[in-house]
Amino acid sequence: MSESSQLQHLTAAQIRQEQRLGALILDTRSTEEFTSFHVPGSMQIGLMGPFASWAAILVRPSQRILLVAENANCAQEAHSRLTRVGFAHVAGYIFAEKQQWREHGLDPISLPTYAGKNACLAFRANPAAQLIDVRSRAEWLRGHLPGAISMPLLGLTEQALSIDPSKPILVYCQDEYRATIAASILLRDHTLDIGILTGDLQEWQPCSMPSETPQDESIDSSSCRARRAS
Repeated sequence: MSESSQLQHLTAAQIRQEQRLGALILDTRSTEEFTSFHVPGSMQIGLMGPFASWAAILVRPSQRILLVAENANCAQEAHSRLTRVGFAHVAGYIFAEKQQWREHGLDPISLPTYAGKNACLAFRANPAAQLIDVRSRAEWLRGHLPGAISMPLLGLTEQALSIDPSKPILVYCQDEYRATIAASILLRDHTLDIGILTGDLQEWQPCSMPSETPQDESIDSSSCRARRAS
């Protein structure tokens, strides 16, 4: 790879300035890493999944992008995939260094996740919480959690206007890939109390949370498999 094609490794101070000027911070780390801490206002799309496909759908081609990556190789991989789907303004990357971020005023935040019994307890502790299912309509028709609201990730930005900002939100898909993307988008556009449910629908059954189908009550939900894509 030629020197000219190398991405610039940016400092936290540079990231903060670029963000103020309108650049999008695109976090390519996993759900676990992103929810542990991330830059406020960033969007997450995990590199270990259909990364470029979702970026092409959710991000404007003209958008200036700054990457958060696990290492330099991941940053270059993300850049390569984004270039193949038409993104020409990837300015550079930064590593996830919490202390450095704090020293430069980025003030990292975390995002709660709930798995298995903890997910059930979270829902029971917040009976007024809005369950947001971000899977496709076809997946939804095969079964969804009781009371969940169907908001496929594909049209989330438009449908998010119907979310009640005064109530907490629990977002789910199947294995948290799309749910994490959705949660990051909702956090960018709204000041909301958001958590991510992990695991699959079967994990809810021991907690008296069996899945529903349209015959039980109409709405939408089902599976999101994280897989490599170009």
